[in-house]
Amino acid sequence: MNQTQTRPPLVRRAGEPDADELARMLSGLTDLSRYFRFQTAIGTPPRQALLLRMLCPTGTAFVATRDETIVGHAMWAWAPGESTAELAAVIAEDDQRHGLGVRMLSIAAADAIAAGATHFLFVVSAANERSIRMVRRRWPDATVERDGALLTFVAPARLPNHPKERPAVVDEQIGCDEASAPHERRPIDNAVPAI
Repeated sequence: MNQTQTRPPLVRRAGEPDADELARMLSGLTDLSRYFRFQTAIGTPPRQALLLRMLCPTGTAFVATRDETIVGHAMWAWAPGESTAELAAVIAEDDQRHGLGVRMLSIAAADAIAAGATHFLFVVSAANERSIRMVRRRWPDATVERDGALLTFVAPARLPNHPKERPAVVDEQIGCDEASAPHERRPIDNAVPAI
């Protein structure tokens, strides 16, 4: 673990004030990481319209920060189908493979369930072996269909099976329409049981 990873990330609700910092994080990703998350080129820096869709979706968005630097993003948004929520996450290169993505997806999943989601949708590149393993391991009852280079998983809405390890993450929230300073943000209720 490098020096920048010594402080645990803080997971909180995202909002429009996070646009510049989210653009910085996305611009620092490898082309492969960006492709796996978006299945298309997003530009460097990403367009403002994309950032706003990520920060204020039809569901809820979350960011993970360390020293006010965004190191992860997760969201859920209503998808076609009765009470179906699409889940997605992207984690900064240095913070990948430490459990943060699963933690953030767990928070997004809990929020989507609270909003009435009965199914989850994951759209994953067939070449993204890590994400495919993660979905199959944590939502083993998911069905999958292939459409060219994409796999579409649909699973009953429930919290994922949790890994044994857990990153040290502190949770707090800020709404999309709130523009409070970081020190004014409120603690989030423990949306996901400790793992």
